[in-house]
Amino acid sequence: MKRCLYCDAVRQDKVSWAAFFGLEKEVMLCERCQAKLEELAAPLCEQCGRSLKELDENFHDGSMCSDCMRWEQDAQWRGVLTKNRSLYQYNSYLKEIMAQFKYRGDYALGEVFCESLLAIYRRELRGTFLVPIPLSKERHYERGFNQAEVLAAMIGEPVGALERQLHEEKQSKKTREERLHRKENPFIVAKRFKEKVAGVDITIVDDIYTTGATVRYAAKALLDSGAKSVSSITIARG
Repeated sequence: MKRCLYCDAVRQDKVSWAAFFGLEKEVMLCERCQAKLEELAAPLCEQCGRSLKELDENFHDGSMCSDCMRWEQDAQWRGVLTKNRSLYQYNSYLKEIMAQFKYRGDYALGEVFCESLLAIYRRELRGTFLVPIPLSKERHYERGFNQAEVLAAMIGEPVGALERQLHEEKQSKKTREERLHRKENPFIVAKRFKEKVAGVDITIVDDIYTTGATVRYAAKALLDSGAKSVSSITIARG
């Protein structure tokens, strides 16, 4: 008997030949929970992966959302992030799942996203180095694990090239302006990885893309160390 990884209800998995031969991915949530996840509907912003489908035309130019246009208009950030791709819209239900995954230590919940993350990686980011966003030592001790490392390991072999040189207040408690205008980059590339990241394409792995500030600061640190390009992949697009 298989149970939903989130609500623990018995899962009524569909019976098919594809599933029997392992050709169909296993859904780790029950139908009720799965239905609450909102996939990002095309068209997507070519850079951050935000759904443009229901976005007012004043906030995109047809291929890029206004947030990304502002990033690209700033010479400091132009071209820093090649693209971000996310699985789902960060709705209230996914927020609950992510809280249980990150803050209440339900490590196994990461399996819910494994197959979908792997599919996006193979389709759009294949062959790139996987670099998870690091936690500060204090935050790692508090949670017991780094959720970005867990997700990266589900896709492939992560490279812990980044270090967090500042212990900051939780991003969820910061205003948008505070996220966008840090006084210094909280990330550095570890000395032992500087040669490894030079000249390669990299995909940053994190759980949520909100303003895009975290992945861009991380990308800037990697590019300054010689990375060829930097993209990112996340579960949620806030």
